[in-house]
Amino acid sequence: MIPATTDDEKKEAFRLYNEGQHQESLALCNRLLETARDPAVEILAATNLFSLGKLEDAEVYFRDLARRMPESSHIHSYLAKVLERGGNESAIAEYAAAVRLDPDNQDALRSYAASLIARKDERGALPVLKRLYLIGKRPDDLRRLTAALTRTGCAEEACALYQSPGTGKPKSREYAEALSAAGRYREAADEARVLYDETHNALDLRLYLAARARADAASAPGTYASFLRETPDPCIFLDYVHLLQERGEYLRALATVKKLIALDNLPQYRLIACELSAALGDHANALTGYENLIRDELDAPCPSEDFRHILRSYRRYITAQLPQEEAIQRFLACVPGDTNVVCLEETAEMYRERGEAGEARSWYYRAYRADYVNGGLSYAEFLASEGDDRECEKVLLYILANVRKLSDLSRVAAAVTKNHETLLRLRRLTGELIRRLEERRDMLGSDERECLAIAYRSAATAALSREDYAACMENCLCGIDVLPPYSRECMARDFLTLINRTKEQMPTDCPVIKASGPQKPAAARRSVQALIEVMALSLPEQEILAFLATHKRASETDLRRLLGTRRVAGIVNLLIRKAKAQGIMLLEKKGMSAEGEVYEYCGT
Repeated sequence: MIPATTDDEKKEAFRLYNEGQHQESLALCNRLLETARDPAVEILAATNLFSLGKLEDAEVYFRDLARRMPESSHIHSYLAKVLERGGNESAIAEYAAAVRLDPDNQDALRSYAASLIARKDERGALPVLKRLYLIGKRPDDLRRLTAALTRTGCAEEACALYQSPGTGKPKSREYAEALSAAGRYREAADEARVLYDETHNALDLRLYLAARARADAASAPGTYASFLRETPDPCIFLDYVHLLQERGEYLRALATVKKLIALDNLPQYRLIACELSAALGDHANALTGYENLIRDELDAPCPSEDFRHILRSYRRYITAQLPQEEAIQRFLACVPGDTNVVCLEETAEMYRERGEAGEARSWYYRAYRADYVNGGLSYAEFLASEGDDRECEKVLLYILANVRKLSDLSRVAAAVTKNHETLLRLRRLTGELIRRLEERRDMLGSDERECLAIAYRSAATAALSREDYAACMENCLCGIDVLPPYSRECMARDFLTLINRTKEQMPTDCPVIKASGPQKPAAARRSVQALIEVMALSLPEQEILAFLATHKRASETDLRRLLGTRRVAGIVNLLIRKAKAQGIMLLEKKGMSAEGEVYEYCGT
């Protein structure tokens, strides 16, 4: 029997992978790699590891491949999939790298768009989805693009796209939603009704009924009641209740929400029943309903997402119905003053509305101590409203210094920039917010990038007011650079206006961007290999230098995976000292992240 050639074994490994026999394919890949390094086989081995759920091993493989083949869009795309499966926030940066390297890589584009949409970043996904549809003209890409346009407030553009020549105008829920968002309710109802007749899907029926209610308000209650007898869907029931509330038919709405509660005893449905009882003047049932609901929420292992809304509605109700002292005593008797941050914040807000700022501050401070992010943001907002800028800045700087999750950093950025006229006048706070967001720049979504742009705009305005023209220009250019597509609160024209004002006030030209001269310092011209030789680097130091020269930035966790050791910090510190001894600025520490110290390559 003639032994199989290497090419035959490679074909067999790919065949096994395509048939879903990943363990067998991986074993064959490993056998092939014992004799020779073949990039195609290495990629297949890494892909098999990913398919088998061995994410750590797959990540090590793909990071090594990315270091050796940094121009491969396919490798960056698969590395992103591995990171995303493992819940690593840096996955989005790898998807972006894959798309930058090959804007026509449809798999990378589709994965990148899906990842952005999963993060609720439709604004960021729009350019990707437009590119996808332009390349492939696939109906599923058209549906995703239509949905993203609708959710970003571009419903008319979505409708025009769907009606343009060459689309084939396939029937879809996304098109019906676009028509409804554009105010074309009758067309939306017709489109959704055709869909429902074909699919009998409750989502299509819900869309039809909502559009029909807008197109023909008089017949809407009867239409809802008729369909609900056949399809008692909770979401459609809820839409019907809201419709009756809008029409002021509170008795009928209450009867309907009781049917809904019988289907599913959710807190949000019980809250609506309390609010309807209050609107009907049935205060005994309203009060009992509110307090039973609050007790059930507090007894639950984890209060629902509606708990804050429940407490707020209860607080407003008893404040309106009871004398001030009785209302506060009843609230305190029902809502515990322990470590539940929502309870503490709502108690603080009750005192604030009563005009008792000192008592409100005490409760907000307790919320801050219980939860430095959630309670801290509420406390800072209260301090800002009271004009206590010094304490407000101190609290926000503490929060920024300690947040680790990108989602928490995003919430802080949103809170600060929402009150940018008040908070971003605080220079230290603005600078720290910019620094923390820039640390995660590759992972920022459109909302976070717009927050960063707003911070740069505020920094530029402040610099202009103190006649620091160079800083103003630099902040403007940085703000334009980070500005996301389809921005809402911050526009490129804001920065251009500031630049024009700066140019008009500058007594002399002071360029911010300076052209590089033809000659560079000798150290800057050295290649990585030359630096390795000059500094007599050890093998681990060489690997770190080569990795950072390729990727420009890495976390402590990235380097641990690269070297297979936890002793990364000491190796990097020694490498920095060796570079300084040669008069070279090679690496910089850029602060802490969720994955440890962050290092940046600043050589060439």
